[in-house]
Amino acid sequence: MLDTLNARPVNSSVMPLLDWGRMRIVIAIAMLFCGLTNTFAQSARIGAYQFQKSKGKHAASIIIRNAPFDSSKHKIGYDERTGKNLVDGRAAYGAEAVPRTQTKSIEFYFDRRRIKVPRWLYADCYNPNLEGEYVNVRFSRDLQSVLVTMWGADGAGAYGVVWVLRKNGKHTRYFKDAF
Repeated sequence: MLDTLNARPVNSSVMPLLDWGRMRIVIAIAMLFCGLTNTFAQSARIGAYQFQKSKGKHAASIIIRNAPFDSSKHKIGYDERTGKNLVDGRAAYGAEAVPRTQTKSIEFYFDRRRIKVPRWLYADCYNPNLEGEYVNVRFSRDLQSVLVTMWGADGAGAYGVVWVLRKNGKHTRYFKDAF
């Protein structure tokens, strides 16, 4: 075979530049990763999101507010030992780099009575996904607690949090890294 541009022989046993079988696999993997980033991409909307649930004679309402993250008001760092980003000395869930948004507040109403949710329960939850498909609310079996599951994300920093909001005000939470 002759290369017409340089008029020199070309070795036809060399692997072609475009192997369509391999190219299809690469394209499929790229599409998969693009789809995953959209799955865990954080909401660009800022504001208050209300979630309600009722069961029997009980009703719960949760209002989660997010806000833009202002890095000038916080100390940003990195813990080399754990590999986690830090904001104000605490692990920053959902932040692969400097967060874009933060969970500003959570209001919890159980049977129309407001129950305080302490700031430490949500202050380290960044880039929350607050659309309905990423937040789930359900009652516990004894109907004395509400379990709120939320997915938050910033690429590889994706996480899930379950807040157990109790009628008696003794709340807890659990985290799970998405990857």
